[in-house]
Amino acid sequence: MSDKSVDIKPDDRDEAPLEDVVEKVASPVRKFKDSQVSSGIILLIATVIALLIANSPWQQMYHGLSELPLSLSLGDWTLSHSLKEWVNDGLLVVFFFLLGMEIKRELMVGDLKDISQSSLVLIIALGGMVAPALIYVSISGVINPEVMRGWGIPMATDTAFALGLLALLGNKVPGVAAVILSALAIVDDIGAVLVINLFYSDALAIQPLLYGLLVVSLMVLLNVSGIRRPLPYFVLGIALWYLVLHSGVHATTAGIIAALFIPSKPAVKSRWFTSQMHKLLNRFERMDKKEQSIYEKPKQHQLVEKAQESARLSMTPLQHWTSRLEPSVYFFIIPVFALLNAGVTMPDASLGNLLSGPNAAVWMGILLGLFIGKPIGIGLFAWLGIKLKLARLPKDLSMMQLVGVGWLAGIGFTMSLFIATLAFEQSDLLLKQAKIGVLTGSLFSAIGGSILLLIANARAKQSN
Repeated sequence: MSDKSVDIKPDDRDEAPLEDVVEKVASPVRKFKDSQVSSGIILLIATVIALLIANSPWQQMYHGLSELPLSLSLGDWTLSHSLKEWVNDGLLVVFFFLLGMEIKRELMVGDLKDISQSSLVLIIALGGMVAPALIYVSISGVINPEVMRGWGIPMATDTAFALGLLALLGNKVPGVAAVILSALAIVDDIGAVLVINLFYSDALAIQPLLYGLLVVSLMVLLNVSGIRRPLPYFVLGIALWYLVLHSGVHATTAGIIAALFIPSKPAVKSRWFTSQMHKLLNRFERMDKKEQSIYEKPKQHQLVEKAQESARLSMTPLQHWTSRLEPSVYFFIIPVFALLNAGVTMPDASLGNLLSGPNAAVWMGILLGLFIGKPIGIGLFAWLGIKLKLARLPKDLSMMQLVGVGWLAGIGFTMSLFIATLAFEQSDLLLKQAKIGVLTGSLFSAIGGSILLLIANARAKQSN
């Protein structure tokens, strides 16, 4: 997430009577919100709360809240789902919309624009998806073929958790590691979206899909017509979500599709913005009188509004909407998703009984897929890509550090939990096993990756 805070010196403030007191409280909160680790910490807190409540005397209340019905109706039309379904099929669409805009930016101007430069990321991402799936299939196929549907669960990477943990390690990890992990997570997310739509969607309903194509055509028309206001895209996005929800394709796909047609060009060129701001600033300075506030000078206030409009015209909707959505997604939507989905009630059986049970293939397959499959797949594919001269390792990153980054990619959490709910929505027992696998696999991957990166950093210092 980007740091959008503005540095204002105390002498430059025109403070209200209690503003200084409020600022002392608000300033640390803003700094925490703008830090790289903040979203991961909030997500961790939400997860711990969900686990504690789900294994407390209030567990019935917790599960009852998740299944609480919530309906929207207008005349004879009604749309009714449980609270958990509204979050997973509704609120989470906003997360996928944000994800889609980030993917679009990466493909257009980011680390994935040039195939020759991004070849290492593409290769290790493929290894990080294939190896965990193969491990899960090999285990579940031997122990219990009925649980094969969960093969896609250990393929995912939770960007917020992984990057947050990397940020906590600070200067013990080279800066290029964060770039690699970010790009890896984006490719991983593209793969997860494809897996969800190809393997975890219901039977298709043609009529809603045809209407959905019409909505997409209208979004394309908005884009090529140079319309950059959010309202038309919002209205069409809601319509697309409703149609996709009833088409058999998973509703979150609407978020990805809508994001692809968000304008990526500003209304004006940067030189116009520079010229316009110089003109407005000069006029503002000529009107400025220190003994008067802007409230007493309407014409000066109008200049500020013109500056705001000039800034809006100079921004791309893709970047502007991304920065606007990030706080609500990472500090509300994803934590709420975790609260309603991470709360697994642990079985009364001992760990030995759990591991030897008939459905232990799910738990073991996901755990080993994330904890073992991710680093092995990423490390092995990186080695092969370098040996075959299809990719090269960045000069500031060692192979051990790359494997450590790959281990952090085994923190599946958000996307893994989401795929688990799709894979085993008909079986509470299998879903419980899957959640245990996701939680333990993500935890072990976080610990393993952190230890390996710290060891690699110590070795790098000794060799220098």
